[in-house]
Amino acid sequence: MTGKRAILPTEITPAGERVGVADLFYSFQGEGVNLGRRALFVRLMRCNLTCGYSRMPRRPNTPAVGAMVCDTEYTWNTAKHDLEAAPTMSAAEIWDALVRLDPATGDPSLAPVGLVVVSGGEPLLHRGTVTALARRATALGKALEIETNATINPGTELIAAGARFNAGLKLASSAVPYSKRVKPQVIRQLQASGQARWKFVVTSPDDVREIADLQQQFGLTDVWLSPEGTSVRVVADRMRWLADVALTRGWNLTTRQHVLIWGDERGR
Repeated sequence: MTGKRAILPTEITPAGERVGVADLFYSFQGEGVNLGRRALFVRLMRCNLTCGYSRMPRRPNTPAVGAMVCDTEYTWNTAKHDLEAAPTMSAAEIWDALVRLDPATGDPSLAPVGLVVVSGGEPLLHRGTVTALARRATALGKALEIETNATINPGTELIAAGARFNAGLKLASSAVPYSKRVKPQVIRQLQASGQARWKFVVTSPDDVREIADLQQQFGLTDVWLSPEGTSVRVVADRMRWLADVALTRGWNLTTRQHVLIWGDERGR
């Protein structure tokens, strides 16, 4: 299936606009500091990077050239997917849908879900929508995490709204050109906010060397390694050698819990 556009988005959706929504679901946070915590997820459409490819693919059968291939290409790859098929929603509609997903809404005897995760694609392309969600979450005493590739400035309003950032800088293994995936000003703002954790998807020892260079260059703190993989075997194998790397370098290590439980199933 092909979409109408074969270019990457560069504009940020204005506040109040309806945005494309790929998935809404209730599960566990599968990675990072909140590993295993129940969460309400919203996955937004569109991305400004092409992980696995050096540029936007033009044909459905375009082979990936990077070792780290995006596992949510349905949010951005117009050569394979019809992005216009995704429903569009306002921030208020997204929040209402998340409330309905919370089991405590139907059964008050259950504890409400206290974590909201906004993913993509690249959520910060929809900064106005994400800021509105963050404000609502904070007002209700919930935590909100944003899974971002750290190439788009979050802005002072989103930081002030209390969002936390799982900042996943892309490495050379993604095949994305350096100038597109490393934005020094954005990295420095996220680091200065005190609300970012740096989560790197690792495929090989070459990735580890690049992570160490980025940490030194930008003074990154709270570094997490995450094994690339969409199968139990690959995740487990990479976890074994990454464990010593993380302990030696003073980094943290996360598994991909959702993959270990459900494999590559969408909406988990």
